[in-house]
Amino acid sequence: MKQFSVLIILIVLLSFKIDNEKDLNEFNDPSVNTLLNKKVPHFTGYLLNDSIVDETFFDNKVVLLNFMFFGCQGCMQELPNLAKLHEKYKNTNLMVVTIIGNGLDDIKSYQGTGDTLKVFYSIRKMWKYDSIKNPIIAQCITVNRVGPKNTIFPCTENISKKFFIDEYPTNLLVDKTGIIIKRYSNLVNDAEYIDLQAQIDSLVK
Repeated sequence: MKQFSVLIILIVLLSFKIDNEKDLNEFNDPSVNTLLNKKVPHFTGYLLNDSIVDETFFDNKVVLLNFMFFGCQGCMQELPNLAKLHEKYKNTNLMVVTIIGNGLDDIKSYQGTGDTLKVFYSIRKMWKYDSIKNPIIAQCITVNRVGPKNTIFPCTENISKKFFIDEYPTNLLVDKTGIIIKRYSNLVNDAEYIDLQAQIDSLVK
């Protein structure tokens, strides 16, 4: 039964990639300039306590913005390194913030504070991960789309559009003045992970 459940989850993840590629990449445009060396744009999202948050949440903080969604294998693989960063720098002015392209209720399911019968909680258990400890921002409250049971849909009111995110995962390093100074696409890669820590060390001094 356990092997069958894992197979179902893997099928769900694959279906998400196929069925929702257009939704996640509809705003991609290689001609659009990135926001590197520019201020964090205005946006609104939702914290796990249901409160609305915007870019002022980052004021006077060095911030690592992690853009991901449940159903993205590369995103899930980065979570352990992000957890290590959160723990390493928790007594500094660095804030690791995960901006998730799933609904708030689905994120709560993953965290174990919502409906644990949803597929999101099963995904976490399949990866054998703990809940995410750093701040989380949901891109919407609920995904208002209907499909087969356990189908994963992304948010349509997408914060990622404001940041011109064209791939998942993407990580943006922001200095304490709100300027986006560097972009990382693979924190599982040792070279990127080491470089990121060097950049953070230079900013939190």
